Amino acid sequence: MKWVVGWFRGIPSKFVALFFVVMVAVMAIALTVKEADPYSYVVSAAFFIIGIIVSYNIAAAAGVESALAHFKDVVVGSTNIGLTSIKKLSDTPPESISKKTKSSFRFFGIAGEKFLKETLEKTEFFRRNKTPGLVKIMLMDPFSNDLDRLSADKGKQRDFRNKIISTIKMLNDLRENGYHFELRLYPKKPPLRLLIVDGVVTALSVYEADSSGWKNAQLIFEGKDNDDSLAPYFVETFDDLWERGVNINLDQRAGALYPFRLEDQSLSLLRHGSKVEKVKIGMVHGRFQPFHHEHFEYVLHGISKSEFCIIGITQPDIKLVEECQILPHRGTLEGNPYSFEDRKRMITLSLTSWGVSEKRYKIVPFKIDCPAASLPEIKLEFGAEVVHFMRVFSEWEEYKKKLIEDHDMVVEVFRPSHSDYMTKNVTGTLVRELISSRRNWKDFVPFGTRMVVGAMLGRSK
Repeated sequence: MKWVVGWFRGIPSKFVALFFVVMVAVMAIALTVKEADPYSYVVSAAFFIIGIIVSYNIAAAAGVESALAHFKDVVVGSTNIGLTSIKKLSDTPPESISKKTKSSFRFFGIAGEKFLKETLEKTEFFRRNKTPGLVKIMLMDPFSNDLDRLSADKGKQRDFRNKIISTIKMLNDLRENGYHFELRLYPKKPPLRLLIVDGVVTALSVYEADSSGWKNAQLIFEGKDNDDSLAPYFVETFDDLWERGVNINLDQRAGALYPFRLEDQSLSLLRHGSKVEKVKIGMVHGRFQPFHHEHFEYVLHGISKSEFCIIGITQPDIKLVEECQILPHRGTLEGNPYSFEDRKRMITLSLTSWGVSEKRYKIVPFKIDCPAASLPEIKLEFGAEVVHFMRVFSEWEEYKKKLIEDHDMVVEVFRPSHSDYMTKNVTGTLVRELISSRRNWKDFVPFGTRMVVGAMLGRSK
């Protein structure tokens, strides 16, 4: 008892007065609002004041300077884990950190068009860098099913998607202007925003629904000359997430989605003063077994380049698949699990989810393996002026291109600027294997395919 009295005697009189003032004020508030349980208010206030008193006595015993230094170590972590700053993202904008880049750069986020453009164009390192692997950028996939986790508002979901598309277009422009970097898309909502400069300075923050994140706290870690810093572990985190990202053909994705973004917002199809040319009737085609994100990109490209687009589904009757010597899997039962109607519904639902009117396109059977019958049918129904848009991955597409041109029809090829053949980053074979094993197949397919295949898997249980 004497110890307690002595302990309280050591407390400045202003703390004692504060204790009683707070207690009286809390009781008065509880009675005024007619709180049914005023006791809980008083207990909470008492613990709060006691906490202040205990903190003061610990500081007094250890020395105020020592106590404050320890408090800084615990809360800020500057001497232990390398945490040097906890501020709002808006108070420490990422461009102020990234402009100090000397050797490497990693960024993982939803979009970041303005930040990335300013960083890459105004920092000497990026202007002279010739090694793509030193600059790694990963954005949220605009096709991602997780857009609804960013906002419950459909309009805001579209805005987020358009921001990502704008960033992809901007990055493609920078690449065409000689900037070197690697880009991947993350198929889900990013778990956090990561910026890593030179492998030692890490800035991270989190995303919240219906928020761009600028009001969220940003933690900055310094890893230089600090073996206990967490900064290197975030490098490992980034590298792990990078492995889960999806490669894309940047020029193809930018070309396919940016015009569509403008249409989606009812804007004029103008960019840098030049009009996006459209053909009267265009056509795209494929097996779509099943319809995945790269197919969706291809179809959107065809629609954006056409006033009206024909979408041809090849191998339409899966009971009568044709053998193909160039691509043998095209003629197998395992390679053709989905009927014409299944694939038509995958495409229709996916396009509808992106706001594309069914007046803009028509889905038809297209027996490319029987060109003598199928190509004249297309000409008879839609006219000889149909322009076939094609992506060339291999000899098979070159073969189809020749078949179409032999029937006096125009073919326009989407070619990458750096090679004759495009690279397939997602294949139907991969997606079928993922579906069969019930793994993460939804990350690679659009809304319509998720609905159709999901329903089929549900019935098979």
